[in-house]
Amino acid sequence: MEISHDEEFIKTSEAIITQLGYKDIKSFIKNQALMIILAKLDKYESENSFFEKKYLMTFDEFQKKIQAQEKRENFEEEDDYLDWRFVREALESLGKKKQDMKYA
Repeated sequence: MEISHDEEFIKTSEAIITQLGYKDIKSFIKNQALMIILAKLDKYESENSFFEKKYLMTFDEFQKKIQAQEKRENFEEEDDYLDWRFVREALESLGKKKQDMKYA
């Protein structure tokens, strides 16, 4: 009987994963996914801190400032606002993914 490449891969992978201290592929995948999520959270938290230090305010305060500006354009602030908003949305999304993965 011929072993398919997928079966051979799984057999080899399971042996290596077990040697690395994981009980099975699921626990390995869960751990690695959490590590990736945590690394991304760290990156976005660092970017959030950068903007807080740059503007000496929270995102919510900065958002109110941007929304209050009428007819006065500040392209740097508007670009930073969009970048900061993306960072905040990414932090929220990754936080939810982290919780989902913890209880998967």
